[in-house]
Amino acid sequence: MNGQAFRKSRIVLLGLTALLTITPQLLIAQSQTWEKLVVPGLTYRMEIDLGLPRVIHAFRYFPGSGSVYSRPELAGSQIFVPDDATKGREVLTKTIETNGALAGINADFFPWSGDPIGMMIRGGELISLPYLKRSAVLWGANYSTVGPIESTVTFKAGDLLRTIDGLNEEAKDNAITLFTPISGTARSTVPGNFVLLSVADKLSPNGTIKAKVELITPDLKITQIEQGKMILVGTGNQKLSLAGLPIGQEIEITTRSTGADFSKVVHAVGGGPRLIHQGKVGMNLVTEGQSESFSKTMHPRSAMGITREGDIWFVVVDGRQSMSRGSSLDELAKVMQRLGCVEAINFDGGGSSSIALGSLVLNRPSDKGLERAICNSVLIFGDIPKPKEDETYVIKGVPSLEEGTTATYSVVNSKGIKVPLNEIIWAAQGSAWIDQSGVLRTISAGKAKVSAWISGSVVSVEVAVGAAAPAGIPPKL
Repeated sequence: MNGQAFRKSRIVLLGLTALLTITPQLLIAQSQTWEKLVVPGLTYRMEIDLGLPRVIHAFRYFPGSGSVYSRPELAGSQIFVPDDATKGREVLTKTIETNGALAGINADFFPWSGDPIGMMIRGGELISLPYLKRSAVLWGANYSTVGPIESTVTFKAGDLLRTIDGLNEEAKDNAITLFTPISGTARSTVPGNFVLLSVADKLSPNGTIKAKVELITPDLKITQIEQGKMILVGTGNQKLSLAGLPIGQEIEITTRSTGADFSKVVHAVGGGPRLIHQGKVGMNLVTEGQSESFSKTMHPRSAMGITREGDIWFVVVDGRQSMSRGSSLDELAKVMQRLGCVEAINFDGGGSSSIALGSLVLNRPSDKGLERAICNSVLIFGDIPKPKEDETYVIKGVPSLEEGTTATYSVVNSKGIKVPLNEIIWAAQGSAWIDQSGVLRTISAGKAKVSAWISGSVVSVEVAVGAAAPAGIPPKL
């Protein structure tokens, strides 16, 4: 059997497995798992453990199978939007919609200025430098790896050679920072010398490009960048390094990156720490600049992992909620190991943890169920299912129930035929949560929004959750 046929057979088996793993409501176990086919090459998995409690959401995709592939993407397709309240960040579902993606997960950590903290490469273009020796996940055709990355950027103008301290990040005092068009604007925390450069090439993780000095403007803090231009910003004791550059001077900008085979790298995104290396749990918190407290505290978590066969997992653990406590980094690493990952990385977590299928957020973000605006994500692309013409769906179930109770919901089509459970991906926000057998569990009094994804169509219904009856008073029948 060739590799393509093998992958297809695995997907078919997964679709059949999804049918077998759904337990009827009367036989609800403490732990349950569902894995459902989204499109050929991509599955969605949900795990619940009522004993901990913990809820896990995951996508698995098979590179080279079907039309599914992934790439990192910036919120708003650029780093800074100066007049925007979030400085250019946006929620995951907006990034998915804008880019015509099928699904996605949040990625790197970020400061409130909105730029990625760690490395980012998209389509071979270097967008952001690694933070300290923090890990990144890097991939390309038939290649993927996770590990600490180091990069240096220098510029040379005649006899002047200087190290560039930052790339597409808010310039700090006493530093030289380079901004490329993907940044949208060059910005600094303090006034500095802004050197406008004309360039013909994009920055790559390894290589040298040439640029020409067009204009030097002193005492600026922010300006826009056009295509075909870059801007060097010198602040504090680095102002003089740039002030004397002659107009028309040709300079060379050189990048050097180590820690991966960059001849094979097309995309990369930062995070940290590395969770799994060569199949074993192994984190170096000190090297990657993470605290012991951050590691051990139960938080919502996001991660990306790679199996020995080359399958890619995107995982979110819900947290800070009564139905899911979150996980420590060690627990997250063991989840990734159990899923078969031989390499895995931790992404930004907490309120940033989000995983979505189109417009449908599958997990329950800890910021009161609302998506947080993030700086970048990893998107999954594929043949987005087109809803069938003249086919509509309705969620069936009780319109209201009491806090602390459960109810089962189903979906029927316009012909009144019940949609099989393995064709439905459930999600709920608000005062209740739902598993992949359609069992809704209430959390608090209020309103719950119950949604179902069926072959590209999303249908929702609102369910009222009433306060639980006081002790000693029998519930209304």
